[in-house]
Amino acid sequence: MRYWDSNGMAAREASHRRTIPRKWFAVAAAVLAAAAGVALWSGIFIITDVQFFGGGTIPQDSLKRIRASLIGRNLVTVSFSDAREMLLAFPEVRDAVFNRHPRHSVECRVVKREPVALLVAGDILEVDVEGVIIPRRAGKGDVDLPVITGIGPREIGEPSGERSIECAVEILELFKKLGLSPAKQLSEIHISGEDVDLVWMGTGTLIRLGRDHYASRVRKLETVLGILNDRERFPSVIDLRFDRQVVVR
Repeated sequence: MRYWDSNGMAAREASHRRTIPRKWFAVAAAVLAAAAGVALWSGIFIITDVQFFGGGTIPQDSLKRIRASLIGRNLVTVSFSDAREMLLAFPEVRDAVFNRHPRHSVECRVVKREPVALLVAGDILEVDVEGVIIPRRAGKGDVDLPVITGIGPREIGEPSGERSIECAVEILELFKKLGLSPAKQLSEIHISGEDVDLVWMGTGTLIRLGRDHYASRVRKLETVLGILNDRERFPSVIDLRFDRQVVVR
């Protein structure tokens, strides 16, 4: 093909592409605008039904207020942030997920906190993986969990108590990361100031963990347990507070 022939063909193709009428773009824009108007200002998408799942322990009056705040709103444009914050204000709620369902319904899935330990502080309270105390109304009454002791009732809600609970939860998570089972192997976590002692399930062995470097000391404990499991009798004390030695007696 000659150069001027190829140029002529390209010019004809470009001309053909430009022949799409612009009015169709205007028509499409008008249709989209009309659809948006229907969605935003008509009553087709007005919320008439709000359902909660997993919120059985939340007071019904609170759920009614949240439902009332959504009824009559537009399903397309409504924001669930305020309703979600109202649910997250309850200590037992870890998350709340809202979903829209055509054309008038909203579904809310409430995710509850799961206990990982029992806190003995004048009463027996359940604690989740974030160190949050679960209200008694939402508790599971699970006694097969490690017990946290050494925290006084007056420390609950105070910075010192919160730090102690966070410390205990951190140790539980370290056990899980190493493949150990706190619920089956750990009987008690005792917090005394900044010092942490553990009581091993079944044998009653006291494990002195100390006040820092928990990760390295739990790894050291795993090694020691691997050696001691071959023995018929467990020691009464395993002291891990020293950097380069383990005291067993």
